Amino acid sequence: MDYSVLDNIRRSGKYFEELYPNVWLMDNHKWTFYVWEDYRFRRSVGIPPILVHMDKHWDGVNDFQTPETIADLININSAKGVMNLIEHKSLVRYDSFIAPSIIRGFVKEVHFYCLQDDTDVGLDDDLLYRYKAKQFIHKTLKSLIEHVGGRSILFDLDLDLFNRSDQWNEGDIWPEEDIVRFMGKCSELIINSPLITVAMSFDYSGTDKDTKYLAKLVIPIIIHYAQNRG
Repeated sequence: MDYSVLDNIRRSGKYFEELYPNVWLMDNHKWTFYVWEDYRFRRSVGIPPILVHMDKHWDGVNDFQTPETIADLININSAKGVMNLIEHKSLVRYDSFIAPSIIRGFVKEVHFYCLQDDTDVGLDDDLLYRYKAKQFIHKTLKSLIEHVGGRSILFDLDLDLFNRSDQWNEGDIWPEEDIVRFMGKCSELIINSPLITVAMSFDYSGTDKDTKYLAKLVIPIIIHYAQNRG
């Protein structure tokens, strides 16, 4: 693949692209929800019910708070319907795309590896209880890998994980060798994921230059390991 395509990406909030079979890159994390739904609508075997979410932020917001919005979400019966929801309403955003997957019933288990320490951790307990889902908070990558084991998962990564700065549009990016080493440790997770989503999250992941640097570094590594999927 010619990765120079990554140089031409411009922030729009509408970009999501399949760069390799079932490996998706997007500028706004909300499109992950659409990618998941499109995948499961196109496959009779469904989608893995285990989500591994690796991000600087928890993205645990639930914007579906009324009986009407919950019913409308549950009753969507096509990928087009999901697209319309994301495009025309504000209920699925960059930090609120996990909750609807639980309400819709196809994600049953969420494993978090997140570094955010200035807000509530993970998903709301009432949401998990109501829809019979579980969450696991991992302080180390080793813990996550050991807990998930060799099971089929959804691998979801936000590139802002690799930015230590908490300032808007400011980069304090991990050293390249640390990122490469980290992604190497994720190889089993990637191989065991039939569907991979990566969010660039402009501004959160540093300057535009930082964000594109991270994409050009990480995406080829993911695709390298994804080529070994069964």
